[in-house]
Amino acid sequence: MKLIIVPEYISCVLLTLIGVYILLDKKTSSLKESAFRITLLFSLISAINNILSLYSIEHAASIPVIINVYLNSFYYFSVASMTTMVTITTYVTLFEGRYDEPRIKKAIIVSLMIFSLEVILVLANLATGWLFFFDSSGLYHRGPLNSIGIAYLTVALCQVILFGILEWKRMKKSFRLILIVQPSCAVVLGILHYVFHDTVIMGTIIAFSLLTLFITGQQQRARVDALTELSNREAFFNDVSRLSKRKTPYHIITIGLKNFKQVNSQVGQRAGDSLLCSVGYYLKNLEPYATAYRISGVQFTLLITKMQTEAYEALFSTLRDKFTIPWRTDLCEANLCAIFADIHFPEHASSVDEVIASLEYATRLSKQDPNGKPVRFSRQLKEQFSRRNYIVAQMEKALREDLFFLNVQPVYDLIKQDFAGGEVLLRLNEDNGKPISPGEFIPIAIEIGVATKLGLMVMEKTCRFLQENKEVDLGWLSINVSSQQDEFDETVHHLEMLLKQYDIDPKHVKLEITEMVLLEDLERAHATMDELNRLGIGVYLDDFGTGYSNLVNVMTLPFECVKIDKGFIRGIAAHPKSRGMLQTLVTGLRSMNVIALAEGVETEDQDNVVRDLGIDRIQGYYYARPMATEEFVWLMHERVQIDTKQ
Repeated sequence: MKLIIVPEYISCVLLTLIGVYILLDKKTSSLKESAFRITLLFSLISAINNILSLYSIEHAASIPVIINVYLNSFYYFSVASMTTMVTITTYVTLFEGRYDEPRIKKAIIVSLMIFSLEVILVLANLATGWLFFFDSSGLYHRGPLNSIGIAYLTVALCQVILFGILEWKRMKKSFRLILIVQPSCAVVLGILHYVFHDTVIMGTIIAFSLLTLFITGQQQRARVDALTELSNREAFFNDVSRLSKRKTPYHIITIGLKNFKQVNSQVGQRAGDSLLCSVGYYLKNLEPYATAYRISGVQFTLLITKMQTEAYEALFSTLRDKFTIPWRTDLCEANLCAIFADIHFPEHASSVDEVIASLEYATRLSKQDPNGKPVRFSRQLKEQFSRRNYIVAQMEKALREDLFFLNVQPVYDLIKQDFAGGEVLLRLNEDNGKPISPGEFIPIAIEIGVATKLGLMVMEKTCRFLQENKEVDLGWLSINVSSQQDEFDETVHHLEMLLKQYDIDPKHVKLEITEMVLLEDLERAHATMDELNRLGIGVYLDDFGTGYSNLVNVMTLPFECVKIDKGFIRGIAAHPKSRGMLQTLVTGLRSMNVIALAEGVETEDQDNVVRDLGIDRIQGYYYARPMATEEFVWLMHERVQIDTKQ
């Protein structure tokens, strides 16, 4: 008998190449990958045995019959074993992460029962010859059940397809490809085997089945987070893009772990990883219509489709409640504070880019909320986000076309009984000329990372303004500095360069900083301020009386002036306690030879109180509102003329 076994050689090469790749892969194996490796090894051994048994059939005359019988018996046994192992590995892949479900157990039991029947048939063949037999001359003959291997493979494929259909809705979309490609390859190869009866391709069918599982596994690994085995950021963007293009409605929920750095430091990184795995496992099994992703270190998302509003709200509530109780793993127990944000497509966004941008915006807002309140995207929030994007566009245009401009709010000196200088304020108008509040565009500038750029621009405009009006004694102009130590240092170096470039006397420029600049590194801040004083540039402490303000920093650092926040000033005429606190503060500043400047003086009563307390300088609407630079020049020019006449 002449059999064509070239396909079996090809299958051995293919299985060997896959095996070499797996051996070189040092990644920790999951249950799915372990099952695949065992199946691959057994299939390679079986394929080699198939070749040996076919060789023995062709050379039966020169090989003892007993060896031929056992080799060919093992051939049928190995075919059954390979098919069973591939079937079980396919189930493990399809049911990944859901191994405790009864259906996968039933599927494996059915496979093992059919395998047992095949084994019984192989053993019975030794006496019956139903599969094959050797005649008295040692020649090989097919029995009536010789094609049982193909029949067994067909039953196994039908079984996989049946369980796949039952699990179709709950199955990962990337695994559905297995149910399409694997049976298709097997059917095509089975037909070829039937047409070319003397061509042996059983090992080839198994090899292509394993190749399908291997390719699917590699694709899945490229889309899966290594730690939690959830889908990763790339998979999330791909899935959202696909649903958006199809106009399929969906919800997205983001879950961010707010205190995880602290948890990690308390329980250790290994225990922290176990907590992340626990969160990932919970999210993966939370809802069949929800796909879980880990899109960054401590940020997860759920992509939810085909869910009614009532069910979705119940899911959202369940999810929030879960993070109100401790999480327990084999290694530790910890409370995980989570922040939540969600959005619905297409109600709140009409494109994938808008969905992602809106979701990031909602997530930022949820991080900023001190109470951890979820940010549920709504029509109002959508309008707020649209306004924010409009402001961003206006700022970008203003930066390109130099549309930002300066106002100055004069500061009155009670000792000199005159305006002594002013605070420089950045201003921006819309295209229609309507002003955009600094309280609106400055926080957005900080958020998008252009605050430092704006600060440097303000310094240059201020120096240019001073140079253009050298003939007028403008006193001093104070400039606000960003709230980061690195930016503070950068500002100082840039200001030195500008003063030389525009030939400005340093005494005409002051820098206003908040204590946020100082908290990061007091020693470093002290060195920077000493350098400024050496240059003749005074440093003002802005917004004293809010947040972290305390006299220790004022006493430690070489400030020229402390600006008392308007919150301190407001209501002092009616509240004796406020007045007493302010008196203590002013007395303390005076003892340190630090100028006290009151901000936000808006009424005559407030003015009378701060004067009685001995405040040195006043800034507020009661004396002057912020004004255009031309008006400020006129004001200071007129002041000089009045002084000259007197």
